[in-house]
Amino acid sequence: MKAIKKSVFVILIISIIFISLPTTSTSNYQFDYSTDSIYIRDTLNNNFMLPYKPFIKNNVFLIPLRATVESAGGIVEYNKEDRSILLKYGNRTGKLTLGKNTGIAENKTFIFAEKLFVINGRTAIDIRYVALLVNGILNQKNNSCSITFYPIFNEKDALHHNTTLYTEPHRIISLGANITEILYAIGVDDKIIGVSNFSDYPKDAKNKTQVGGFFNPSIEKIFALSPDIILIARGTPLSVIDKLRALGLKIYTSDPHTIDDIYTLILAVGNITGNMEESINLIKKLRGIENNITDKVKNIPKANKKKIYVEIWNNPQISVGEDTFVNALIEGAGGINITKNLKGDWPIVNSEYIIKENPDTIILLYASTKTDIEKRPGWSEINAVKNGEIYIEDPDIFERPSPRILNGLTRLYEILYGND
Repeated sequence: MKAIKKSVFVILIISIIFISLPTTSTSNYQFDYSTDSIYIRDTLNNNFMLPYKPFIKNNVFLIPLRATVESAGGIVEYNKEDRSILLKYGNRTGKLTLGKNTGIAENKTFIFAEKLFVINGRTAIDIRYVALLVNGILNQKNNSCSITFYPIFNEKDALHHNTTLYTEPHRIISLGANITEILYAIGVDDKIIGVSNFSDYPKDAKNKTQVGGFFNPSIEKIFALSPDIILIARGTPLSVIDKLRALGLKIYTSDPHTIDDIYTLILAVGNITGNMEESINLIKKLRGIENNITDKVKNIPKANKKKIYVEIWNNPQISVGEDTFVNALIEGAGGINITKNLKGDWPIVNSEYIIKENPDTIILLYASTKTDIEKRPGWSEINAVKNGEIYIEDPDIFERPSPRILNGLTRLYEILYGND
């Protein structure tokens, strides 16, 4: 138990040192220090053990450096030539120099009242450096001191459960093929320690440890991997999510329904992982693709828009309703979905209805052949069949809420109107 408490403490201490304050966050966390105790008390009145007691020199609170950083999984690099110390934790860095009263973090220089020095073989750091780095509130009175800081991520997920992180996660499990794609797209694939069985893109994702399907993942396997956070996609049963939460695991659920929802999810994943800049750049790229197609569609007269039938399975014949990504892509690409107004997201459609609607284009999102369509009774009279406008496409770029959904939008426009 003491070991667990110590681990929690050092993680939280490092988060104080290296976290930037988001202006939108209202949650805070406070530590109370005392030179009379080797324990530190947090906001919830938990007591965590320090490597040694904080101490005061010239009215300055000092805390240990190397032991804290390395215990939390960070890196401390000491350069003997210039006596400098480089701190690495996640994508944040700080630089300090023994014997000097300045410290650098995120290209900002801070001046200490007390120079950095070594005591009993351990480097001590001015606690006010911590407060300056996090723009926190520091309150010192006699032999006690408190500091208040904010989490790096504090948002409600798709299930309206509040997810709060004080440090960037280094061990991530993805229970969604779309989430796995996002993690790779923003460059944090090295932090992925587990994925769902359906995570097949990019190819390297297949080399990650599989923890089962998103519908029935292995709770035991997930727990054994000790993730910092589990990112969950739509479709995972609430009973599974509740079991994971009951084990004390951090969870963030998502349920995107539109392209804009995908952008929001990319931002959230970037915020959680500390790769916000990469997320923003990815969204800019995707919006550029979307806007390019949108501009082209604006020039298509309504009378010239093509009718399309998308089939995701053949026995029975299942198509796509209004509240689906496929329908959003069809409309975004300037097409008319002939099954949009049918009941349900995945309506079963009989041949009579399809023949009557007479689509200009037919797209199959499963393994099939054009011959299978052409030989269906009565389908030879459909314009799409007459003109050979039958396409067999990769379902993932049309149905999976990942960055590749824009590939689906582009492909649909090419099918309907060519490469103009």
